[in-house]
Amino acid sequence: MRFYTSITPLLALGWLASIAAAPIDGSIERRHCPQGKHCHSSGNGGNGGNGGNGGDSFGSGNGGNGGNGGNGGDSFKVRRHVHGNGGNGGNGGNGGDSFGSGNGGNGGNGGNGGDSFKVRRHVHGNGGNGGNGGNGGDSFGSGNGGNGGNGGNGGDSFKVRRHVHGNGGNGGNGGNGGDSFGSGNGGDGGNGGNGGDSFKVRRHVHGNGGDGGNGGNGGDSSGSGNGGDGGNGGYGGYSFKVRRHVHGNGGNGGNGGNGGDSFGSGNGGDGGNGGNGGDSFK
Repeated sequence: MRFYTSITPLLALGWLASIAAAPIDGSIERRHCPQGKHCHSSGNGGNGGNGGNGGDSFGSGNGGNGGNGGNGGDSFKVRRHVHGNGGNGGNGGNGGDSFGSGNGGNGGNGGNGGDSFKVRRHVHGNGGNGGNGGNGGDSFGSGNGGNGGNGGNGGDSFKVRRHVHGNGGNGGNGGNGGDSFGSGNGGDGGNGGNGGDSFKVRRHVHGNGGDGGNGGNGGDSSGSGNGGDGGNGGYGGYSFKVRRHVHGNGGNGGNGGNGGDSFGSGNGGDGGNGGNGGDSFK
């Protein structure tokens, strides 16, 4: 009887361990996880964008800088976990080809893959890509290209189980500068929304962060209007102590309007921001 009562708890623990080891959607199967090892796959860091080309004439515009690639997320005490990749940085716009022509806009930075703290059976979304910078106009005194928006970050996780993160939204592209002397500048692209963060969450699926809108193009005549900026994408909702939950997606940011094409014409309006996904508390 002593032998029976001493081994029963061990059998029960073994049964619970077999349940805990069962794979779920997006998890790494146990046969790929040697005994005593953590089953974890880190995402790759995103690639940096290319710098834009400088124009081909004397005094022509400079090419924009390429954005930085996002970092793969860090992990602390994590098991059976798959990280999303960091987003790629956007390309810089090209400078115009005439004397005094516009500069290319800078490419946006790629979003980072989310960090994890004490997480099990978890799949991270990817960081959004940075938008491309707009091209500078090709005539003397023409407009500059707008900057590309930054990609949204993948959400961070704290003490989360059986969880799938949405992706960070992509940054919008910058508008192109107009092609005539004194023409309008291209608007900046909006930033992509971040994937929602999670705190003590189980069996949870996050919506994606919305994409940032594109910046409008500047008008093509002297003194014409500037393109409007693209709106920012909404973020995926945050979660605090939530179980068996599905989040909606953040809305996309609207595109900026184009500037008018005649002297003294109006500027394009800015795009509105996308709505946020709802937050959850207990």
